[in-house]
Amino acid sequence: MESKIVELRTRSRAQLRRVSRMAIYAVAVGAAIGVAAVGILVVYRVTRPQTLGERFQRVLPPGLGSNVKHARRSLELGLRKQVPNLRLYVGDRQVGEEPRASMVQRIVMKAAQAAGTAAAAATVSRLMAGVRGGRGR
Repeated sequence: MESKIVELRTRSRAQLRRVSRMAIYAVAVGAAIGVAAVGILVVYRVTRPQTLGERFQRVLPPGLGSNVKHARRSLELGLRKQVPNLRLYVGDRQVGEEPRASMVQRIVMKAAQAAGTAAAAATVSRLMAGVRGGRGR
């Protein structure tokens, strides 16, 4: 019995070393990926051209930039509120407000489409066989 306990202890120590090595590798790989992602982000930010808004932010005083953004947003919201709501009707149905088809309706529609396609393919193949002088002639 004592030999089994000793063997289990040695196995557990070996497994603990293996697991700790894998954890260290995983942390190292994660850190490398994180550093690479940050490097890519820095290179992207440095190499891409500045937008017009970023140029204005750089030129304007620090407090004024946020006020300009707020003023622009409130102006856009005010303009949007002035436009009346529009509703588009085709026939007697409002566009975009149709109820979704149930699952049974969708299955029936797919089956009907498949049956129609199969019937059309069969008809066309018979017509083409007749034109070429195939069956029945």
